[in-house]
Amino acid sequence: MRRDNTSLFNNLPIHHKLRTISAIPLASLILFSLLTWNNVQTFSEAEERLNNLYLTQKTAAEYMRLVVDLETGFRGYVLTENESDLEPYQNALTDLRVVANELNNRLVEGHQADIQEHEFKSLQTLVNQLMTEKETLIHDIKAGHKPVSLHYIQDGRGRALMSQVRALMARLDQRERASTVDGLSRMNTDRWSTLLAILGGGLFTCFLIGWGNYAIAKSIAAPLVILSKAVSSPSDGSVPTIPVFDRKDEIGGLSRVMQRMNLQTQKALDELQQSANSLRTLNQNLAASEAKYRSLVDHAPIGIFMTRASQILFSNRHNQLLAGFDPDKQIDPASFRKRIHPEDADRVMLEFLRAIAEKRPCEMIFRFVHSDGGTRNILSRLVPIRDLSTPSPMYIGFNIDITALHTLELHLSRSEKLATLGQVAAGIAHELRNPLVGIGSTASLLLDDFEYSDPRRAEIEVILQESTRMDRIVNQIVDYARPRGLAPNRFRFSDLINDTLRAMSGPLQGDNVRITTSLSLTDDHLHADQDQIKQVLINILSNAIDASPSVDSAIEITAHEVSQHDKPGISIRILDTGKGIPPDALSRIFEPFFTSGKRRGTGLGMAICKNIVEAHHGDIFVTSEVGRGTTVNIWLPLSQDPQPELP
Repeated sequence: MRRDNTSLFNNLPIHHKLRTISAIPLASLILFSLLTWNNVQTFSEAEERLNNLYLTQKTAAEYMRLVVDLETGFRGYVLTENESDLEPYQNALTDLRVVANELNNRLVEGHQADIQEHEFKSLQTLVNQLMTEKETLIHDIKAGHKPVSLHYIQDGRGRALMSQVRALMARLDQRERASTVDGLSRMNTDRWSTLLAILGGGLFTCFLIGWGNYAIAKSIAAPLVILSKAVSSPSDGSVPTIPVFDRKDEIGGLSRVMQRMNLQTQKALDELQQSANSLRTLNQNLAASEAKYRSLVDHAPIGIFMTRASQILFSNRHNQLLAGFDPDKQIDPASFRKRIHPEDADRVMLEFLRAIAEKRPCEMIFRFVHSDGGTRNILSRLVPIRDLSTPSPMYIGFNIDITALHTLELHLSRSEKLATLGQVAAGIAHELRNPLVGIGSTASLLLDDFEYSDPRRAEIEVILQESTRMDRIVNQIVDYARPRGLAPNRFRFSDLINDTLRAMSGPLQGDNVRITTSLSLTDDHLHADQDQIKQVLINILSNAIDASPSVDSAIEITAHEVSQHDKPGISIRILDTGKGIPPDALSRIFEPFFTSGKRRGTGLGMAICKNIVEAHHGDIFVTSEVGRGTTVNIWLPLSQDPQPELP
């Protein structure tokens, strides 16, 4: 009977044997896994309860510490009557309310919630009484009745309340400790039950797997060992004699097929081994070459990137650094396009698309804007490369940081302009100021000689007004050309805004313009030259008023704290809803004597603003959209370095 069963099992196909043998331990494993999962769930719930108990005890300790800080701060204030000694008391009073709410919520959610909530209410009543007494006594001290507070301390009334508070807190802590011990006991029980389930299930499953392996080994492995020994027994390379098994399964068929195909199989294995060795060597060489060139590209001191059409496929570390990204993080390639300066983005894309259409290299200069507001000037060259795997043109690009060169060029150009303009301004001041003073003085004297009804009086007034305007122009030229010395002082920025708006109240009312302010500043103080910063705000607001429509216009002023290059500062934004600035004029607004459609002005206002902001080591830039309005963005450091004396 046993032999018949063995013969029947041997004649089964191999996959039926494997399924039969695998199903038995698998069922056992599933059963014990469910049991283990249930125990783990129970263990996790107990662990979560213990964590909640720990947080409750921690919150209760913090609550008691704040009560003690409250009492200590009060006693220090009573003894010194110093307002600074009252600060710990006020801080403890503020934090106590927050911690009390948190502790109450945890006690309500915990074990024995009704008892704990009742005891905590009693505790809160005592603490509230303690705080009420302290507030009353502090009020008495401020009113000059300090003896009442001293008697309160000497009589020990506060200590009596503190003793009751400590007793209630000790009772709460004792109950929480008991809950913790109970939770630990349950966790220990759950842990042992889980370990027993895992150990017992594992042993039983291992037994079933061992029994199955024995059956498989006897039915499958033993014949395969015989075939293996038969194949490996010849040592002279001749075709071995393969035994044939009288079985109806795959092993019987395999033994019959191996007898005929042994030579062909051996030949195929030799060829496969040779191919595998060649492929392994080729892959190793390719991986070494790729690693070498990738290391060279990643650590190159210039930005390198690759595109398919206008889509960026690859960027090295230095290129991410140029765009203001972390070189060690993976980023979305589309993010590079967002970092191009708004004034350069359209031009860069247009030039690149033209180069793609003509399949030629292109070279351009643009700016990357970092998240902190800083900019990098970039010289970019893109070269087409041939890729037969895709019809889209492939380009490899090289970005070089020319910020330092650009800055030197700007400084040189600006220095040359200032030197020339200084000479012109000195000549103008010498040649025009004295005649203008004479003209103005004479016109004023003549104006007094004419009656108000005299028609010639209007002509004299025109002479006086125009001489005053010419004097103002000369002063602006001299002010722009002279070295910018600072007299920094510490002041409240909100006060400066209010002073500026009061100074501009006439133009605002005359042009029917309203101004809204939104100042989100943690520290409202700014260390700068107050008069010069006020002049910047007045110049920009004058331009905004001049550009605003005459009916119900609005100007928005916002300010918030922003750091640039790890230096704290304030970002000021002045936004108007005027006619906007055309793109061709936007790049020239800081040039001296440049105006664009203004009703009045000399074209020096924005140039003077830039001088003042740069003298404060700040930054100013303007964005505008025709028909929508203009936004002036200013960044100033919160403090100035000591200023050298001007010669």
